[in-house]
Amino acid sequence: MGRAIFAAALSLVLAGLGHFVLGLWRGVWFAVPSTVLLYLYWASFWEFADVAFLSLGVIAAFDAFSFARRGHGII
Repeated sequence: MGRAIFAAALSLVLAGLGHFVLGLWRGVWFAVPSTVLLYLYWASFWEFADVAFLSLGVIAAFDAFSFARRGHGII
């Protein structure tokens, strides 16, 4: 259970990190868009990038938690 919570917490920091800790390359599909959204937020190009970044992080956290507990994700 601790591993699943740790993976979910890391995915809330940056989507995809929890997947990488679990040894899943699936995290690339979360980490790349998350990094782009973080850049758009910091550069002030898109005012809703922070909402999209947080939403992607929550989805990635649920997915990483599901992989750690059940062996398959939500997506």
